[in-house]
Amino acid sequence: MKLSNLLSTLDSQIPIAAVDVLSPDEATIIQWLTTEANNKLSCTVYFWNLGVSSLEQCLIASDGGLVFKVVAEYKKPPQADPLLYVFDYIANFSGNGVFILGDIHPFVAKNSPQLSWEIISKVKNLYHRLKPTDKRIVLLGQNIQLHESLVRLIPCCEVPLPSIEQILEHINSYLLDLQQSATEQELTFTISLPESEIEQLSRAALGLTLEEISDFLRLTVKEKLTSDGIAVDADFIPKAVEYKTRLLAQMGIELGKPASIPFGGLDLLREWLQIRRRLFTVEARSLSLPQPKGVLLAGPPGVGKTLLAKNIATILNLPLLQLDIASLLGSLVGESEGNVRRALKTAEAIAPCVLWVDEIEKALSGSGDTSGVSQRILGNILTFMSESTSGVFVVATCNDPSALPSELKRKGRFDENFFVDLPTEPERVQILQIHLQRFGITVESEYLEAIAANTAKFSGAELETLADEAALLAFDEGRPQQVTLADLETCRQTITPLAITDAAAVERIQSWAATARRASSPVVAAKQLSLRTAKFRNMN
Repeated sequence: MKLSNLLSTLDSQIPIAAVDVLSPDEATIIQWLTTEANNKLSCTVYFWNLGVSSLEQCLIASDGGLVFKVVAEYKKPPQADPLLYVFDYIANFSGNGVFILGDIHPFVAKNSPQLSWEIISKVKNLYHRLKPTDKRIVLLGQNIQLHESLVRLIPCCEVPLPSIEQILEHINSYLLDLQQSATEQELTFTISLPESEIEQLSRAALGLTLEEISDFLRLTVKEKLTSDGIAVDADFIPKAVEYKTRLLAQMGIELGKPASIPFGGLDLLREWLQIRRRLFTVEARSLSLPQPKGVLLAGPPGVGKTLLAKNIATILNLPLLQLDIASLLGSLVGESEGNVRRALKTAEAIAPCVLWVDEIEKALSGSGDTSGVSQRILGNILTFMSESTSGVFVVATCNDPSALPSELKRKGRFDENFFVDLPTEPERVQILQIHLQRFGITVESEYLEAIAANTAKFSGAELETLADEAALLAFDEGRPQQVTLADLETCRQTITPLAITDAAAVERIQSWAATARRASSPVVAAKQLSLRTAKFRNMN
């Protein structure tokens, strides 16, 4: 059910509905519902939760704001259970009205430790007994998961995060309100943002609620206020990104920084990405071309999957979000799954974007999980990947594909499962060159080729360490930015690659490559011509 259908649902003799909304927007929803119920249902709206000592009537003030007025007739006896009492009060209420009950869903949620069968029974009784009346109940809260016995009785709508158009309209309107307020206080308030920068500011705010955007604007205006007044300019854009980064981090979503260095090799994966980079454009959408869903990158530790995920966002020219599933796990039953759903919805609001899930096997393997949380989180992610059409490109990295659930690995779940192997010899030359260039060091190609030939089992991370050590050695010996072949060889001998220390684990991962697509072209050895062949060729 959509939020826009809530009033018609309540008006069609469905006495109880639920609204799943992020906490910052609860007051906005109460205000909207109060206005709509007054105008369309001609009835009073009341609010109650465990945090208020009484029932409150919701009123719209002359300035359009929300006001709560205590209902004097509501007098709960000291010993009475507050939730059971408000149910009885609604059942015996003589008039009509919409009663908003906040944060009671843990008491009627499936598998919740706070679940109360007495309260569930009360809700079911109210559902049937309020039908012929003009009394309605709206359950309001975040991450609502109703018990099985209530799911088919109580329709639930989820308040989506605002679109770019809604944010743009809200920012323009709110800035004008702030400007008017400043004028009344005899303060200079200048809006120095052209239309293009207003749109950039709106895009920077994608993923936030409208209330959070209002909070950001007020906070930033207050910080920038001087005796000369305030100017709303392009400085607001990076501040919006910083503000959003801080809020999203609390939800287990990190705004990733673009890759600072490119990756070497992996020509097949690079080619695959280049073909699809334009599918996220408006032109591709207008042609109804399929939206890429994502890739699974599996390979031994240290081959550069993290760097690759960041570079994928750069290649596709999309913002990078990192989903930390571990930080989304909550102690309450259903809390973890709700947090993951909210995080995925946030990614969808910011889309098109790259959503990076690092070491996905650790979060979804389910080892030691007796409560089934891992399976339910996996179900949420699989449903999201199959149904989302907003342009969220999921990049999942994995060190041990054997630990992944089969549902995630099957063909068609991701667009492709890529195997990122230890770098080939030409790739090792590129990787060494990239990392040495970070220090402004240029080494002759034949020297790099000689070292690459002797680092057959080195990963990208180990080659980075080799470049770092060689640069430090040259600097220590008074030869800054002058790395020699001897420096590289000396440092090479001090590094024992993982492919040797844990050969069995690396070989096990490499055996999975037969079921995946390789990220790099195989190296074909050059054919050596015999002296006789060369002789005859020279004679022609």
